[in-house]
Amino acid sequence: MKQKELAEKYGVTAPKIGKIRKEVCNDEDYCTKTRELSDSGVAKIEEYFNKQDDAIIEPKFVRVQVLFPTPNPLFWFCKLLEKPVRKIRVSVPHTHRGLMRPNLIFKAQVINKNDENFYRHEVIYQREFKREQRLKEVR
Repeated sequence: MKQKELAEKYGVTAPKIGKIRKEVCNDEDYCTKTRELSDSGVAKIEEYFNKQDDAIIEPKFVRVQVLFPTPNPLFWFCKLLEKPVRKIRVSVPHTHRGLMRPNLIFKAQVINKNDENFYRHEVIYQREFKREQRLKEVR
């Protein structure tokens, strides 16, 4: 199979497939004369894309430490306890407002949108996940 065909299948460019091929495939997986991938090479590249898809689905959590509230009561300034350590703003559910106090450590979910990170309390993710599970059961 040509790299261009595989690129069209996954919605990337042929040079991108070439870079991935160099990372995951052996010399036997690519014929330099015909410039075609063998079946084993195609399988390795497909496995690479499947792993990438699974990594996107899994939510990312970080540990944060509460510093002080913001003017908006649903957000708190927190210190990110993973490198790089910096001050961030975390969304907190209204049910946890009374529990928030300086130096409290909890997990926050990282949401990457338009190359910018947003953070929210772990409880918000859990509620959303449970809601989606209930909706799947109803359907």
